[in-house]
Amino acid sequence: MTNIIKTQIHISNIKIGDTIEHQGSLVTVNKNDISKGFCDITFRGDASKKYLTKITFKVPTNLGIVLR
Repeated sequence: MTNIIKTQIHISNIKIGDTIEHQGSLVTVNKNDISKGFCDITFRGDASKKYLTKITFKVPTNLGIVLR
């Protein structure tokens, strides 16, 4: 059993604080990563990627599994 859930989401649905997979590594999104400009929404200046892989962690607690 793995504790990571990977989901493909559109770039317009990412928020500051989300964890995504970018170029093979896990990255936490900050306010400087997302920009809106002439080429629509970009992540780190790359307008060609419209879908990103969002990472959600399953964390076991005394109340059950929590997704974070």
